[in-house]
Amino acid sequence: MRTMSQEDSSENTKSPASDPSTPIAIEYKEQPVITDQTEPTHSVLLKALAYVIWCGCVVSLGAFYGITAYTFFSTFMSGTQGVMLTSFLVGVPMAMGVMVAYFSRKKKANNILLASALSMISLSLFVFAAGALFREGSICIVMALGLFVPFILLGAVIAGIVSLFKPNQSAKMFSISLLMPFALGSIENNMETATIRQQTLRSVYIEATPDKVWTLINFPLAIRPEELQQGFAYKIGVPYPIEARTLQAHIGGKRQLLWQRGVHFEEEITDWQEQRRIAWKYLFTPTSFPDGSLDDHVVIGGQYFNLEDTAYTLQPEGSGTRLSVQVGTRVSTHFNWYAGFWAKYLVADTAETILDFYKQRAQTAQIVAVRNQH
Repeated sequence: MRTMSQEDSSENTKSPASDPSTPIAIEYKEQPVITDQTEPTHSVLLKALAYVIWCGCVVSLGAFYGITAYTFFSTFMSGTQGVMLTSFLVGVPMAMGVMVAYFSRKKKANNILLASALSMISLSLFVFAAGALFREGSICIVMALGLFVPFILLGAVIAGIVSLFKPNQSAKMFSISLLMPFALGSIENNMETATIRQQTLRSVYIEATPDKVWTLINFPLAIRPEELQQGFAYKIGVPYPIEARTLQAHIGGKRQLLWQRGVHFEEEITDWQEQRRIAWKYLFTPTSFPDGSLDDHVVIGGQYFNLEDTAYTLQPEGSGTRLSVQVGTRVSTHFNWYAGFWAKYLVADTAETILDFYKQRAQTAQIVAVRNQH
C-alpha cells in the first residue's frame, strides 16, 4: 500500500513540462523598431538656402519700393526737390518697414525682431542705391538716416503687432501704407514751406593778445584740413576752407573766401571796430558752389538753408582774449522741427571747430614769438 501511494505521489508531483501531452505557453514581446530620425545634411542645407533666398527677396522688395518712391518723388514732386517732403522722408521708410514685416508673416515668421532686422538690411540697400544710382551726397544721406532708421523700424513693429493680434487687417494695412506717401506727397507738394531763423553763439579763451587774434580773423591763410578735422560737418562732406582775406578794412568792405572743390564767395562787412568786433553778411552767387561741391539739398544760400551773417567779438580777459562768434542761419523746409535741429548742431559744431582753429594758431604763434625773443 505504501509503495503505491508513493508512486501516485511521485506521478502527481511531475512538472507539466515533463509531460509531453501538456501544452506550453510561450510569451512573445514585440521589440520596438529603432529608426534614425536625423534629417539628412543636404536637406538641412537646402532648407537654409531657401530661407536665405526668401530673406533676400523680402529685403529686395523693400529696397525696390524705396527706389521706386525716390524716382516718383524726384520726378513728379517739384523735380529733384520732391525728396525733401515729409511724406517721403517719413512715409516711405515706414511703408518699407510695413512691407518687409508683411511678407515676413507670409512665411509664418511672426517675429518682430526678424522683421526689424530685415527692414534695416532693406534700408541699407536703398541708401546704397540712392548714392550709387541717384548720386545722393553723403551729407543728405547722413541727415536722412536720422528719420529713415526710426520710422522703418516703427513700420516693422506696427505691422508685426497687427499681424499678431489682428491678422485679418494685415493686408489692408499693407495696401494703405504703400499708397499713403504718394497721396500725402501730392498734397504736401502744394503747401508753402515754413522758415525759421536761428542764432548760434559760442566762445573760447585764447592765450594771446587781441591784436594777434584780430589779425588771424582777417587773414586765416593756408588752412590745412588737419586743423579742422574734428569738425563733424567736414567729416560728412562739407568742403574744407583754404583761406579768407579781408580786402577792405571798413564797413561796406569785402572779404574773399576760398574753399576746396572750387567753392568761392564774398562777405560784406557790416560792423568794424578795430581789434574789438567784426561782422559781415554772406554774398553767395549761383557760381559760388560748383556742381558736386555740396549736396543739392543742402547748398548754402539755397532753397532750404542759408548762412546769413556772422560776427566776431574780442574782449581782453586776463593775459589773453575771449573770442566769441555769433552765426545767423535760415532754414526753410516742410520739416523744420528736424532740419532746424541739424542746422543748429552743424553750425554750432563748426563754430567751435573754427574757434579752436584760431586758438591753436594764435597760441602756437605766441609760443614761437616768445622762443624767438630768447
